[in-house]
Amino acid sequence: MPAAPFAVNQIVHRSNPRVEKDLEVCAARRVPIIITSLGAREDINEAVHKWGGITFHDVIDDRFARKAVEKGADGIIAVAAGAGGHAGLLSPFALMQEIRQWFEGPLALSGAIARGGAILAAQAMGADLAYIGSAFIATDEAHASEAYKHAIVGGRAADIVYSSYFTGVHGNYLRSSILESGLDPDHLPDGDPMAMDFGNAKIRAWRDIWGAGQGIGGIEKVEPAPSRISKFLEQYAQRRNRLRF
Repeated sequence: MPAAPFAVNQIVHRSNPRVEKDLEVCAARRVPIIITSLGAREDINEAVHKWGGITFHDVIDDRFARKAVEKGADGIIAVAAGAGGHAGLLSPFALMQEIRQWFEGPLALSGAIARGGAILAAQAMGADLAYIGSAFIATDEAHASEAYKHAIVGGRAADIVYSSYFTGVHGNYLRSSILESGLDPDHLPDGDPMAMDFGNAKIRAWRDIWGAGQGIGGIEKVEPAPSRISKFLEQYAQRRNRLRF
């Protein structure tokens, strides 16, 4: 059955012991899009290109965007303030403005996008794609726990905690999951960026500490993905019509 292109997200930081094996699996299946993060690597871009795939690289500022393109990335994912998981602190307006001054290639914007109007806004800022995460975690099809899905539905922007404690790299996480793990979200120490954990800690990021973006206040319920997409389309059309002067 025909399907849309799919992508695999790879953390390519040198401390990740799985990256080479994971890439072998991706090569065997000729994954069309590889999303890389935490380190722009020319060798990985070349490997993906050999099997006919393309790479998009997560960046949190213009310097990292330039480095990614110099090392052979085909597209950029601008991870602005408010994005779930590993995220930066720059306004999407500033980040998009700086990257689009020199980069004409595929550009996605990530950060608190949870409704159709935000997709339209991303396009208005120069993005080719809106990169949406949290809204699709809270869908029937997602393999997240029901507790995680309902925590997203019940959360607001104020419930997102920005910390480097869990992986060594700053990211946004749900306050409720931090509390549930017995930690104080208001007094978390800084993490060590050279000591990233990939599954050995008692309390693990992503499994126990749930990533989420600041846009969760716009997610009203857990529902099938097609229903959420239909709402995005409807909201997008409504906002676009309001802009016709």
